[in-house]
Amino acid sequence: MSNGFLKDFKSLFIVPGEEIAKPEPKATATKPSAGGKTPLNQPKEAASDTPSPGKVNDKFLNVLFSAIEKNNQEGFDYLEFRNSLQSLKEMNMDEATRFKSAMAMAKSMGASMATIVTSGQQYLQVLKTEQGKFDEAMKNQRSQQIGNKEQQMEEFSNAIKAKEEEIKKLQQEIEQTKQKYVELSQQIKDATRHIESTKNDFVASYESLVGQIQGDLNKIQEYMK
Repeated sequence: MSNGFLKDFKSLFIVPGEEIAKPEPKATATKPSAGGKTPLNQPKEAASDTPSPGKVNDKFLNVLFSAIEKNNQEGFDYLEFRNSLQSLKEMNMDEATRFKSAMAMAKSMGASMATIVTSGQQYLQVLKTEQGKFDEAMKNQRSQQIGNKEQQMEEFSNAIKAKEEEIKKLQQEIEQTKQKYVELSQQIKDATRHIESTKNDFVASYESLVGQIQGDLNKIQEYMK
């Protein structure tokens, strides 16, 4: 395969008009309104937890094409066969005729159906190897960017549960302390009532006895003159 063909072989797989994911243009700054005031920022929509459907991405295509390019075989193989198919698209013929014509061209170049199929399968294996590398890279990224955060979330969850248990225990202690407070308050009231009652009984008894004695003394003074 020539160097010029290697540079252009992406066109063998990219159909004109096929959508390829491109970086989205940067948002332009909001212009002031007619009144000279900048509009209030609109709230951002909440990001969905569901990932967006996959799109053909030029960055990943370049990686895959590069792998195929590095493993390109000498001579007329599947890639040249694919190139012939693409060239025949410009001619007015059905798909079956197009494949047969491309195969006839391959045979004229010394290739066979077996070599075309074998090389195509080898390129599939190359792509499968790249998929394995990508899966491993995704596994590492998931471990670094998600695994650590999931571990932190578990730690936070355990910390929340522990604090909730502490709060529950404190609430129970508060209720028990309140109950003791109520009991002590009632005991103080009962003791105060008992003390006052005892005091009143003593005063009454004292005044009764003192009154009797004083009355007798007063009568002695009165009657013994």
